[in-house]
Order: sequence, then structure tokens, then C-alpha cells
Amino acid sequence: MIHIKRGLVTAAVALTGLAGLVAPTAHATDNVPCHGTTKRDLTDPGTGRVWPGTDVKFCNLTRGQVPVYATRSPGAGVVGYLEQGGAANWFVTEMKGQTFRDGSSENYWWASTTADNGRWGWVPEVYFAGGDNNEDDAGLLMPGNYTCANVCPPLPFWAR
Repeated sequence: MIHIKRGLVTAAVALTGLAGLVAPTAHATDNVPCHGTTKRDLTDPGTGRVWPGTDVKFCNLTRGQVPVYATRSPGAGVVGYLEQGGAANWFVTEMKGQTFRDGSSENYWWASTTADNGRWGWVPEVYFAGGDNNEDDAGLLMPGNYTCANVCPPLPFWAR
């Protein structure tokens, strides 16, 4: 009888260990990061300056008709929309801004792009697939993948 109890305890411990291997892990990072880096020539709408060969990435959106805001604030004016959801839209960079709420979802990260009408603006990352509340996209850089020490050159227009 003792051998049976030991055998059952050993089996229970082994099964518990196996269950830990297949149990789902907590969602800690963006599981649908932006992807597919490509190059685009971007033109500053204010100055006409061209930034040739700028890296952009395609990001999956949870729906279509996503608003593009003039600044990183839900109170800013909407400059246009991204009509298609899915991975049809490209973005340049991400930066923190004011918190945007949509139902139970919220995010203070915003991504820079052009609306379908050609106007530049910011999309709240609450509309990005994957990730948790207030989590940045794992595939985008900030701001515009520029780094500098001491005196920095002016930020590109898409990162202002």
C-alpha cells in the first residue's frame, strides 16, 4: 500500500510539472508587433523637405475607420482615417502622449502615419492588434530611430 501511495504522489508531481510546461503564460509583451520594414520617401508637409529612404513598418489594426489625430491627444482634431484594418497600414515611429480610451482598452502610446487622405498625424495604439493596455508596439522605434548625445538635431516632422 505504501508503494502505491508513493507511486501516486510521484505521478502527481510529474503531471504537475508537465502541466506547467503547457500552461499558457501571462501576456507580458506585444504578440502582434509591427513588421515588414520597407523604405518610403517622406515629405514634410510644412517645409517640403524630403526624407528619402525612411524605414516604415506595417502594423495590424483591430478594425477599419481608425481615426488619425493631429497630435498625440484624444482632444486633438481628427485629420483623417485609415479605412482598412489588418496589416494594410504603415507607421514611422511611436511616442508617448495622452491616454486614449476605447471601451475597456487604453493606451498612451501613439504611432505616426499618414491618413488615407494624405494628411500626417497620430494613431492611438489602442487600435493596434496584440499587446496590453499602455504597452508600446514591439516593432516600432521611437522617435524615428534617431539617437544623439548632447545637442540633438531637430526631430523629423513625423516625430514632433
